[in-house]
Amino acid sequence: MQADRPVVMPEDEVPFRLAQLLLLLDAVAAQDANGATLERLGYYDFLSANPFLVVPSEGRDASLLRLAGFDPQVLAYASSSQRFTSRRERIQHDLALLVAYGCCKVRTRNGSLTYSITEAGQELGGQFTATYATSFAAAADIVVRQLRKLSDKRLREQTARWLRPDGPDGPTAALMSVLGPGPLPETSWEG
Repeated sequence: MQADRPVVMPEDEVPFRLAQLLLLLDAVAAQDANGATLERLGYYDFLSANPFLVVPSEGRDASLLRLAGFDPQVLAYASSSQRFTSRRERIQHDLALLVAYGCCKVRTRNGSLTYSITEAGQELGGQFTATYATSFAAAADIVVRQLRKLSDKRLREQTARWLRPDGPDGPTAALMSVLGPGPLPETSWEG
């Protein structure tokens, strides 16, 4: 591998993000046929890709996530708040592309725009065969099921807590569970 070659993350690639968003919209459709707002989709999208920010590391959902290939001790959880911001900025563009391709539709519900998957979008998403697609769909189902019950205000507040680096369930706690406790203070041998 060349040292001067930039690292490309899947999230930087538009087709990857669109495919992921289609899987998410399908999970939303299973819970609410009316779709979800842009803000809510932003939370669902990010948290589905990082489900152990939401799901406690023990229990049935955690076991399903582990079987799908997710790991609660991944170091990426340590930089969650920065990744959340950049990912949210892209979602409006990605949704516009899905609407243009006929894979997503927009409606007005209670004065807000909501986005939902179309039949063409479900058909396209059903053709995805990558292991990651199956894993992400499983995570999205769990995350959407857990978060859809929260009001918009409660979802914002709870996500802010999950993204706090110093919280007991925050990214720093995940990082510390991997790294272990910090170094012991040096003991002075002098009198």
